[in-house]
Amino acid sequence: MKTKSFFILTLATTLALPTFAQKNEGKKANKTNETETKSQNGKDNNMMLNAADETSPRFINVGLPEGTGGTVVSENGMLISPDTYLMMPNQAWRQDGSFQKPESWSLSKTAIKMGEVGVSMATNTRKGQKKFVGHLNLHTNSYGLMGGNLSLAGPMKNNWFYHVNAFVNMDPGSTNPSWTNFLDKTFLLKGIVTKRYNNGELSFQYKYMNSQKLNDNVAPYIFHKDKQVTQLDNFEIGRNSYATGTDNHIYKNPLTGEMESVSYIKDTGSEVHAFDILGNNKLGKGLTLDYTLRYQHAETGKTNFSFNAIKETGAATAKSRYIYADNNNEQVYTGYFQNVQMGIAPRRPSDYVNARVELNKKGKNFNYSAGYNGYLWHVNKATQGTYSYLSEVAPNPRQIVHQVYQNGVWVNKQGENTPDQYGQWNYNGAYFYYDGNEYKNTIYAMGDWKPAKNVKIDLGARLEWHHLAGSWMNKEDRASAPDKTWASGGTSEINRNFWNKSFTATVTYNILPTFGLVGDAYYIETSDGLNVYKSANDPLSKTNVIPYLAAGVFYNSPIVSVISRFSRISRSNLYASGSFANAEGESTKLSFLYDIKTVGWTTDAVITPFKGASLHLMLTLQNPVYKNFEFEVFGEKFNYDGVPARTCSKTLIEIDPSYSFGAFRIWASARYFSKASCAYPGTLFFPSRWETFAGIDYQATKKIAFNLSVVNLLNQTGAQGRIVGTNTAMDPTPYYDQPVAGTFIRPFTIDLKTKITF
Repeated sequence: MKTKSFFILTLATTLALPTFAQKNEGKKANKTNETETKSQNGKDNNMMLNAADETSPRFINVGLPEGTGGTVVSENGMLISPDTYLMMPNQAWRQDGSFQKPESWSLSKTAIKMGEVGVSMATNTRKGQKKFVGHLNLHTNSYGLMGGNLSLAGPMKNNWFYHVNAFVNMDPGSTNPSWTNFLDKTFLLKGIVTKRYNNGELSFQYKYMNSQKLNDNVAPYIFHKDKQVTQLDNFEIGRNSYATGTDNHIYKNPLTGEMESVSYIKDTGSEVHAFDILGNNKLGKGLTLDYTLRYQHAETGKTNFSFNAIKETGAATAKSRYIYADNNNEQVYTGYFQNVQMGIAPRRPSDYVNARVELNKKGKNFNYSAGYNGYLWHVNKATQGTYSYLSEVAPNPRQIVHQVYQNGVWVNKQGENTPDQYGQWNYNGAYFYYDGNEYKNTIYAMGDWKPAKNVKIDLGARLEWHHLAGSWMNKEDRASAPDKTWASGGTSEINRNFWNKSFTATVTYNILPTFGLVGDAYYIETSDGLNVYKSANDPLSKTNVIPYLAAGVFYNSPIVSVISRFSRISRSNLYASGSFANAEGESTKLSFLYDIKTVGWTTDAVITPFKGASLHLMLTLQNPVYKNFEFEVFGEKFNYDGVPARTCSKTLIEIDPSYSFGAFRIWASARYFSKASCAYPGTLFFPSRWETFAGIDYQATKKIAFNLSVVNLLNQTGAQGRIVGTNTAMDPTPYYDQPVAGTFIRPFTIDLKTKITF
């Protein structure tokens, strides 16, 4: 990684800078209109420096909560997955050593080319060259991870070239589940052959990936007012598993109605086959034609937990007790317990066809590109089965059952429900079913123009037709089904059309060679995909409108490069569904639409005081709030207008120093997040936290390099996300100093990576 690689953290600035009046390495600071970031130019970046999950890029703040705007991953110009609920990007993609250095695309470039809201991590496959070259990357950590990749590339005959790459990751994680040795077991094989001719090249690529991955980043802890969470006496955050105590689960198949045994990890995960055609041609006079075509067949599945409030059993009595479900009524349990809704979606097939064609033109004072991007996403009966059970609050938790003594025998009883012999009830009470096709056909254009020496204008436009066609089961379909616990009845048609328009404009004006102004105006439209039909409630889906305005100043000198700007971003018609319960124990699920608006200010600077030293500093102050957020439940109306948006911090700080000397480079990264709401009403907050990293890189020889790094240097819990059961929690006091379940970041971890070139 180059000396000033942390400079690209400017993309975390907030509202993703489409242009950046910072200097590039090797270029003079006083050159006008030096507006592109290193990341936009394909330089190194650290988007994979993720405190929560090593296998995915980190969330980049664009002024919107995660899930409504953030990091997008692409491969060879194509989205990894158009349905991130059914198939997460890391189920079909890994940063496996087969790519060139990744690029970070700005908010504007992502909107025009990808049709998504956020910044992009764009990855492109490395191709074979005239000389043979091999790379061996090895990776381990303090918890016993074993991973790496072997990459071989070189020439064949008649201007044909090859590149093959094998990647394996065997990660036990830090939480020690009792029923598996690895939380991530992934194998990826990729091969590409390339034919080069006078004016271009044509490549054929095949990718196979098999992944079994479990996200085990939820833990019980004690929630406090305005303080860091604390550990329960019997549970170490980040070191104990809160997934389940067993890999084998009994659920009711939503497609057949049959009770089946499934493996928690083996029957989920993913298996992916992808076939790509990639080409580019020089057409003369600065024109190039770039195109990709992909067919992908995948089988993917997932599991998820919905946790309700943690309670205490109290002491066992002659009339009431809690026993372990797997213990034949022989062992009584006392202590904390939690009502859990388990969701299991075994692997289901999907097919994905994506085509992209782009024409590029470079001129003396202008560059432009125009293209077409379209895909077909076919989902074959996507389902998820659900059931409820009680769980002990302990490492590797076992299921428990509440029993009451009636007529001389102990009977399973949980309120109005009667758990079965497995200690479970409410089978498929919240299952989903949808089936069909999702189409997108898009034309777009973008370019930059220098009408004067000190002025640069960037423009983009996108017109997208988004069509949903298929079927789903709504409330009425489920109510009229012969058996309401599975998809035994009729379905309703899905037939939706959206015409989405997006426009972006950026103007950079150098008042002086080193000082200037920059302004942005974006209008972006997006629409929800098929996965919005994953509940029984009418999704009420509408076009999302995202306007973005920003204005600021920049200054470049040999020592300091800085940009400071104000911005405003909003997103309307966001869809959400949530579960609600009242004091009488009644529960229901609602769907609703709402808006988010964020006003912010960001200053981002890179300081290079002397040779080898670099310091990146970033400060963002923002105010993300809900707008038009009203609903009624159990006869009571709620209005969250102006309430702080859940999971969004108002203050963000990044500090990234590095120093290179000889064969060594020492670096660190610290990210500060102020307190963030963890409940819709804005009454409960997780306290501020840091994400910290540090490392040393050593280039031992021209062909051997080592990297030793530390994740979560301060060993913070990083409590974040939301607290269950708080959708209408206007009074926060019942939650203070009480146990809750929430997410956390990776504990203190030492990583060692070795790269050998031959």
